[in-house]
Amino acid sequence: PLSLRSRSTKKMQRALVVLAMAASAAAFAPASAPLSLRSSRAAAAVRPASAGLTMKTGDKFEMAPGVGLPLGQSGVMALGFVGWVIPTLLIKSDIPLYKGASLTGAFASSIGGLLQQFPVGPGVSDPFWLLCFIWHSGLFATLIFASVGYNGYAKKTE
Repeated sequence: PLSLRSRSTKKMQRALVVLAMAASAAAFAPASAPLSLRSSRAAAAVRPASAGLTMKTGDKFEMAPGVGLPLGQSGVMALGFVGWVIPTLLIKSDIPLYKGASLTGAFASSIGGLLQQFPVGPGVSDPFWLLCFIWHSGLFATLIFASVGYNGYAKKTE
């Protein structure tokens, strides 16, 4: 019974991996082929014959088709980054995962410890992954809020 249970668990894991791969492939599929994957010949025939992506001097960077992002927002992104790193570096925590350090300090310490064992990566249950997720989630949330706030203020003052 135990080996039958482990076999069914492995089959379930494989099915979930295949389902996740299909879902991610469907998310990036072109709109002209929503339900099927094209063969490489068909995809090559649809591709434009260009040497690569280039931006001309007057072009605007687009986050999505029709949604522009002014290139002057690099200062906002830099301030958002600093606005996340400085507080998470200076404010110490009593959370046991951080071992009395700040979030950025615990994350940097975890990276340093893993670099000492370099060819061997972190294990699945290593606290590094939780620190990595928490740190980057906070960073991206801060950057998004900084961008939204800046764009809202810029539209309000126009």
